[in-house]
Amino acid sequence: MISSWFADIVLLASLVLSLLAYVWVSKWDRSYLNVLTPTFVISIPAYYLLPMFFTHVFGTEASPYAYVYVYATIAAQNVAFAYAYTRPIRKLLRLPFCHSYGNFDRLSFVFLVLAVLMYIPILLQFPEYILDPRQMYSHTRTGFGINFYISSTFAYLAVILILFSRRSRLIKGFVILVAAAVLSLHGSKGQVLSLVLLVALFEGYVGMRKLSFLPSLLAGTGLGVVLLLLFAATMTLGDSPTQALETISEYSDYTRNAILVIDSHFPIQYGRLTAEGAIIGRIPRLLMPNKPKNFGGLYLDEKFYPESIDADAGAPDFGIGVQYADFGALAILYLAAFAALRGWLARVFVRRLTYSRHPADFFLVAFLAEISLFPVGAVGWLLPEALLAAVFLRFASCLGTDKVYRERVVLKSRGGTPPLGPPTSAESI
Repeated sequence: MISSWFADIVLLASLVLSLLAYVWVSKWDRSYLNVLTPTFVISIPAYYLLPMFFTHVFGTEASPYAYVYVYATIAAQNVAFAYAYTRPIRKLLRLPFCHSYGNFDRLSFVFLVLAVLMYIPILLQFPEYILDPRQMYSHTRTGFGINFYISSTFAYLAVILILFSRRSRLIKGFVILVAAAVLSLHGSKGQVLSLVLLVALFEGYVGMRKLSFLPSLLAGTGLGVVLLLLFAATMTLGDSPTQALETISEYSDYTRNAILVIDSHFPIQYGRLTAEGAIIGRIPRLLMPNKPKNFGGLYLDEKFYPESIDADAGAPDFGIGVQYADFGALAILYLAAFAALRGWLARVFVRRLTYSRHPADFFLVAFLAEISLFPVGAVGWLLPEALLAAVFLRFASCLGTDKVYRERVVLKSRGGTPPLGPPTSAESI
């Protein structure tokens, strides 16, 4: 067991490194609203502020090694992302697929209708929970994945497409409001927060709104208030502010569960949990009726929280504990490498978005910013699905339009200013 002052020193050192990584990216993008913002809006409270409060109220039984390892890994991921993201790109990645700009509003309406239609069967099956979406969420954890998750993804696509359209603010507001209503009926506060972050990211990279430190701090505070309101709307927080903070801090158990795995000396799984999440997690239960409930990271839930698995009451998240169970002390290298890859890809598609101003590129930027466009749990990194969705958006944007474009521009340095919007008529095919 470690003392609270030791825990504070380790946690604050990790927090400082993470914030320095955020400033690094912000200076590079010349805005404190950037691709790391969605990650930090969630991770700063979940990994730092609430665990610190929990430690001072309830204490911690973590070993020094486990505590230092977890917070060193979190900081290493953020630094690796920032380093890879700020590497100069000499050439703009050019995709061979055609694209267009004329039907974003129509596509948005189609996806909005599909989002509603996909979720209607669940509403019809549980009409008594329409005014209590959290109960709806609890009753649809298993067996409703196709309706539940696809409906959410369609709602996000509808919002992305309408934001890129030339429709009035009234129409855009209507689509966003309907999408927010659909997502709120899912009973997941994370999905509603993702919608807010999606709009914020659009304003940053497409609307070209550059935020300095103070406005971004105020915006972050506002998002924090939104997050607390979402907690208040979906959880029983107690009768006092202290009880509310205790309840929320208990909910942010990512670091504590990771420490639990490390200190339990859990047998190394040699990548099995990661492989199961990437393979079995992608198979719908409709196609695999006997799909186990203890695959991938859920195997840790079965070992440490069997009552949650038995009651189907929602599985606690083990954060980096899954990778530690798979790779032991080498997990920090594995996670840092993937963070660097995500940072490099984010840089590639942010540059593409600056040139193309197309929803397909923005979809990938949002995905790499860790906005939960595919709100599926216990599944590996859904990069292949995100790439397929982007290709589909490029193809769908050509339907029913008069002009179709092919990319011909190559950027040679960061200093150049690429053309924005659709290519010139000379580039149409």
